[in-house]
This record gives sequence, structure tokens and C-alpha cells, in this order.
Amino acid sequence: MSIVYAIKDQKADREVDISLTSVDQSDIFILFHHHLDPTITHCIEVSSPKQSSIVSLIFFSNMVSLITIFGLLGNITTGLVYLAPAKTFWYIMQRRSTEEFDCLPYVVKLLNGYMWVYYGIVKPNSILVATINGFGAVLELVYVTIFLIFAPPRTRAITATLFGVLDVVFPIGAVLVTQIFCNREMQIDVSGFLSLLFSVATYGSPLSIMKTVVSTKSVEYMPFLLSFVLFINGLTWTVYAVLTNDWFIGIPNGSGFVLGTTQLVLYAIYWKPKQSKTTSDHVDDGWQHESLMLNN
Repeated sequence: MSIVYAIKDQKADREVDISLTSVDQSDIFILFHHHLDPTITHCIEVSSPKQSSIVSLIFFSNMVSLITIFGLLGNITTGLVYLAPAKTFWYIMQRRSTEEFDCLPYVVKLLNGYMWVYYGIVKPNSILVATINGFGAVLELVYVTIFLIFAPPRTRAITATLFGVLDVVFPIGAVLVTQIFCNREMQIDVSGFLSLLFSVATYGSPLSIMKTVVSTKSVEYMPFLLSFVLFINGLTWTVYAVLTNDWFIGIPNGSGFVLGTTQLVLYAIYWKPKQSKTTSDHVDDGWQHESLMLNN
């Protein structure tokens, strides 16, 4: 069977029929996706023999474009999530004390960033996952360093211990073990699973904040902007995951999308004019638990 595509010539503003031959069953699947290319106005099945690679190329080029677009959008939104605690650490530096802030969210996020970077490196065509989480890991390292500098002695000792175990020993061990004993597919699976696990583990704070909103009937501790960024970030990386068939990215960010949607709904229900701003310096801390790609 051969296929005749009516492809619009953008320059001449006319349609040109192109016959493609040698279509097998796998190509028929591709035909159902011809709408991804806006220049293809319709397709007609006729009879058979030769260049099905052209059909595949059209579909592949469009998929690559969509993946790149959503990957770049995900980099932007995830960057905003990583930057969210900057105000908190500016506050810490001004007060020269970590006060009641907890180091664990930042230590875990640093580990999570490491794992996503490793995943983005070992998995082919995942450079956009590695780049944004590399940026995030650098930021988290800065946050942890600031925490170590300004924390009181006992808190500093706890932070240093957690940092050494979770952010030095564990990631180095994970990389060495998988590089020495695992093939590439296993490396992808292990790093992807660890990244997924640490991402999902960070959802305790958003859930806690949502509980606070419901119990107090106030959105004072749930900033709208960060809820909206969580929503967009989760949506963007979920679409990316569907396009790339990557459920290590899809599961945590799909969960982030659901949480973001729920938070926006709660905001619409409980928002009241003239909310107090006295706690705004502290709000960002709770949001350090958001998903990466995260997500990514």
C-alpha cells in the first residue's frame, strides 16, 4: 500500500501531493499522528512499495520539537521552584541565624538534584533533565552551605552529618555501584527509581500546608504564586514524560500537578482579601519540598 500526503507548500501557498511507498504495519501507526505536523492537511491510503522513512521522519521531527519545547518550559518552571527558598536564606543571612528553620528539606533536595543529574546523564536524550537539576543542585549546595555557616553548634553538627551521609557518601556510592556492577539499562532504572523515590518523599510539606489551610480556613501560609508554579511545573513535566514515555519523570510530576491543582482549588475556596504579610519571610521554607522536575 502507498500513501499520498497533501502537504502545504508554505512559500507558494499551495498543496503538493507526495506519494510515499513501501508502507508496513508500523507505518500505519505513524499515519494516525500526521496531525502533529500542521503542514500536513490530509492523507489518503492507496496502494504500496518504498519510502516509508519519510513518514517516520516527519513524525520524529515533530516529536523532537514538542519534547524540546516542553523540556525547556520545564527547565524554566523548575528553576523557579529551586529559586523559591532564596528569600528565606537572605533572611537567614541578615539575621545571621537559622532560627527554627530545618536543614532536612535542603539536604534531601540536594540529594534529589544529584540523582536527577545522574539520571539525565545515563539516559540518552535527557540532557534537559540533567541541566536544570545541575543548576538546582548548585543552588541547594549554596543553601546547605549557608545553613552550616549560620546554624547554632548542635544544629550545625546535625546538618553536617546529614550532608555527609546523604549528599556525599550515598550519591558517590550509588554512582560507583551502578557504574561498576550494572549495565546501562540497569543504571537508568536504578537512578530513575531513586530520583522518583526522593521526589515523592518531598511531598510531606505541601500536604501539611494544605491541611493547615483547611484547618485554619486561611491561605496565609500557602502563597498563590508558588502554588501556581507547582501546577505549571507538574503539568509541563507530565506532558514531557508522556511524550518521552518516561514514567520516572511522569509519576512524581503527575503527583505534583495533582497537588498544584488541589492547592489552587483550596486557594479559590479560602482566599480572603487583605491577607497578613507578616509571615511572608517564612513561607518559602515549607515550599522547599516541592517536586522537581522537578521535577523535571
